[in-house]
Amino acid sequence: MPKNIKFVALLALMSGLAPISIHILLPILPEIEKEFMRSSGITQLSLSLGLFAMAFSTIAYGPAADRFGRKPVLLTGLSIFVVGSLLCFWSPNIEILILGRVIQAAGGAAGMVISRAIVRDVYSREQSAQIIGYMMSIIILAPIFAPIVGAFITKLYGWQTVFICTTLIGIIALISTFLGYRETATIKTGVNFYNEITIAFPVLIKDTNFLAYTGYASFGVGMFMGFAGGMPFVMVDYYKRPPSDFGFFIMLIMTGFLIGTFFSTKITPLVGIDKMIGLASFTSLLIGLSMIVIILMGFKTPWAIFGPGALMAACHGLSMPNAQAGGVSVKPSIAGSASGLLIFIQMSVGACFAQLAGMLPSNSALPISILICSAAFLAFGSFTYLIKRKQNT
Repeated sequence: MPKNIKFVALLALMSGLAPISIHILLPILPEIEKEFMRSSGITQLSLSLGLFAMAFSTIAYGPAADRFGRKPVLLTGLSIFVVGSLLCFWSPNIEILILGRVIQAAGGAAGMVISRAIVRDVYSREQSAQIIGYMMSIIILAPIFAPIVGAFITKLYGWQTVFICTTLIGIIALISTFLGYRETATIKTGVNFYNEITIAFPVLIKDTNFLAYTGYASFGVGMFMGFAGGMPFVMVDYYKRPPSDFGFFIMLIMTGFLIGTFFSTKITPLVGIDKMIGLASFTSLLIGLSMIVIILMGFKTPWAIFGPGALMAACHGLSMPNAQAGGVSVKPSIAGSASGLLIFIQMSVGACFAQLAGMLPSNSALPISILICSAAFLAFGSFTYLIKRKQNT
């Protein structure tokens, strides 16, 4: 573990706000659908539009953090997160709830982007992969328990109380960042903010290494969003389980990812970033194919999809820190912009998979398993193709 444990924990808190706000929402989606008497597709917008808001916000946060410094931009984003959480708590209808989720997600994106840029400010490329792995090991504990906490609180006090929890967590993150973080970036005075975007992003888009790491990371998130967006409804409609059971089973996915990130910090220095991603993504694809076979064989149990899913998550835990570290390290001078663009693409792809998952038939596990396996295939295929293309040029 790095010497400054408090520093890594603070980075994890910054970066963990958005995942917490997503995962604590998942088990209460059927309750929201029931209370507002809207379709699952409309209710799903509270998740998918939040992801899109998160994605588009990263476009601004990355260059802004390079231009104005990490701390002021981070504090602004955390404040927006708190406001959005309060609006969700107050929401009298689904439209206001969706608006609150959009604001909440837009604010939470600041921590996701800027925490990774801070890592690149302080650590080397190889060290960055290790530190992000440590961060993810801490971050993933929250989404492991967030669905269970969300379901438990909803059962006792109603789903609105969930957003009081996110408000309090946001306030803690805001105060901790204000008191515990000192600026790590060299602020680029005299540089036009618009030029930061128009110059940095084209440079990154033309970089094959950046596209390889981003492609893998994005479709990896798509796999998770397939679980998150579709399985709450499949659990109720197909497996005939109460919504609270989803909180237990999604914990298996998060635990698998946690185990993967733990071993990533040990194995990556031995084999290197690219080989780690290649091996893990190929293994994940094989497991995804086995999931489809198991379901086709007629095993009607949540274990048929969550068991292989946990193994796939472990593979992505091994490789996701490497992909993110690789993405923000291709151009160290614009690490903030790289982090922002990477997460923008990640969240956009994730939002598409989440909304698509919510629109699939929920009276069978086969459609959602095919979607999840497709994400694993695209993650492996995009990384392998682009890395080989780079090596051949």
